[in-house]
Amino acid sequence: MFAPQTSTAVSRPKKNSTACLACKHAKRKCSGPESPCKACRSAGTECLFDPTRDLRRKVAVKRTIQELKNHKDLLDSLLSTLASDDQVQFDKVVGLIRKKAPLRDIAHAVGAPVTTFGNLQELLDASKSAGLDFGEHPIETSGNGVRRPSDPGDIASSPDEIPNMKPPQWQTASPYAPVIPDEIPNMRPPQWPTASPYAPATPDEVPNMKPPQWPTVSPYARVTLESLCDIPLFEVPAKPWTKVTDDNYLVSHLVSLYFTWDHPCSQFLDQRIFLEHMKLGDRGSEFCTPLLVNSILSMASAYSDSPDVFSTPENVFSRGQNFFDEAQNLWEVEDDGHDLPTIQALLIMCCVLKYQGRVKKSWMMLCQAVQLARDIGLFDISAVSKKVLPELERVRTITAWGVFSMSSQMSIELQKNAPSAYPTSDVKLCGSKDLDWTPYPRSNNITYDKKPACLPQVRDGLAEVNIILLDVQKLVSDKSRGVSCKELWNKAQDPFDRLTSWLQRWPGVPEIQRNSVPQVVLLRIKCLQSIIYLFEMLKDPHQPESVRDARYYQVKSAEETAQCLRTHRQSYGLKHISSQIIDAVQTGLRILVHQLEESDESRQAFAELCRFGTALSHRFKQTGDVIHEIRKNALHLGVRLPPEAIAIFDDPEQWRSLEP
Repeated sequence: MFAPQTSTAVSRPKKNSTACLACKHAKRKCSGPESPCKACRSAGTECLFDPTRDLRRKVAVKRTIQELKNHKDLLDSLLSTLASDDQVQFDKVVGLIRKKAPLRDIAHAVGAPVTTFGNLQELLDASKSAGLDFGEHPIETSGNGVRRPSDPGDIASSPDEIPNMKPPQWQTASPYAPVIPDEIPNMRPPQWPTASPYAPATPDEVPNMKPPQWPTVSPYARVTLESLCDIPLFEVPAKPWTKVTDDNYLVSHLVSLYFTWDHPCSQFLDQRIFLEHMKLGDRGSEFCTPLLVNSILSMASAYSDSPDVFSTPENVFSRGQNFFDEAQNLWEVEDDGHDLPTIQALLIMCCVLKYQGRVKKSWMMLCQAVQLARDIGLFDISAVSKKVLPELERVRTITAWGVFSMSSQMSIELQKNAPSAYPTSDVKLCGSKDLDWTPYPRSNNITYDKKPACLPQVRDGLAEVNIILLDVQKLVSDKSRGVSCKELWNKAQDPFDRLTSWLQRWPGVPEIQRNSVPQVVLLRIKCLQSIIYLFEMLKDPHQPESVRDARYYQVKSAEETAQCLRTHRQSYGLKHISSQIIDAVQTGLRILVHQLEESDESRQAFAELCRFGTALSHRFKQTGDVIHEIRKNALHLGVRLPPEAIAIFDDPEQWRSLEP
């Protein structure tokens, strides 16, 4: 207080919390980063700092968890391969094991995600040192999502660090403890599970099936290590956007999933502008509304395993239904005049309904979006050319092309006349600025390098494919008017040449394998799918030659689609798959199931599509129905399925129960 102004406070020297690897090995004091430290400089030794080896740090816990999970995934894939009847694959894998090949090579051979594998014994020792071994009450790491505080700094790494939490006992008053229906007013008894679209509905249909018991839930069942270490890419508030939950972490988790796996392939809105306005929390925003947010949360829930996104705990297809119901209620009373986000919300709700198998309602929702877009002049170049803010003009253009894309694809899939929705504004007005993309959650690796999201390129490429689809749509009208098969083939030559040219100009499978993001893979699949739709128009049952030629091009397109998906699986696994892949998987399975006796390429492609179909069937009811349909058709036609395809199906007992 009485010190002269020239005096300075004496600060205590900071203690270095990280030592280099050489100093740790020599058990000597280290001066800490930056490299090289003083000791290594004096000794002339190599100086390396690796914070992931410091078990006091969260990054070390995350690394240990992920590498253990990598070993588990490899073991599961290895056991599945060894149990299959594919002798060639069996011999190949056994040969690699006997040669003591690197784990990455074995993972590639058995179809597991190719990633890094640490020393297993070191990982187990590290997990015990980090407090990840909980004896009788382990924290589950099955991948189920978990609600936790949104502040990453409050993450607990063990039950002992959770304040006031007791070991699981029947008398524990835990928020997750089992409850008795009589204790909760108006609570209904449990319904029979509907986890599969083709599962028996009553216990009488299943021999020796016991009535469902009330689940005994551990206090730690909702707390998985994966979720504790999870930090969403985007932090956004739950309020005032949704009434379903006030959990900021859950909403941030779902929004991050949406902009990682769904948005890059559809792009109905501007990601940067939407996130900025959602963070502000202003319900009067012209770019973010509760209707749009709830529709996004509903779509994103399909990618999450968090128990908080299930409206019915025992129904795997109830993900996001609460968010969808709120969005639907908001749409019925929508009167705030925010037409642009309303159109965007309708497009997303259209996708949700479609993948739920409610195709008719999905088409009606799309028609409403098109009509509203037409009413506000979204396809009128004079309306766009008015003096508006560049920000608004860009969002309008993105939405217009989003409506056009959705309209073109659904009309071809459903064989309907597309509603007029051709944008008159150039797709380049959507902007050329790109964003970074990284997988979320980081399910296959701890540290992913950020890659360009390629959003402008995906928009341009998708717009070009959808414009070609307009000419394919004309063939549908010509066919309905009775145009001859020969004339249809002549008219189809131009769109086929344009689609082939597109495939030659855009990244192929070898380039995608080297360095790519899922949306680039999907973009190529979209073009291949358009070729399949084109030749579907040209099939004439009275002209066997036309059917044979059309099927040839369809099979080749389906086989290349499987190659693209194999690249996706090896890079990102099967846990998170864009919903836009569903149609390509379903179409490819229906085509290749008739070609299994023709070539090894078709059998391998069919098995790859089965992997994706089975993974998607646990999240989207529509795909589950298609898998069931293909099973029954294969049995009815007497088709001999490849052994690996049968092994991929989720329930062999259920498969045998369908046999005549």
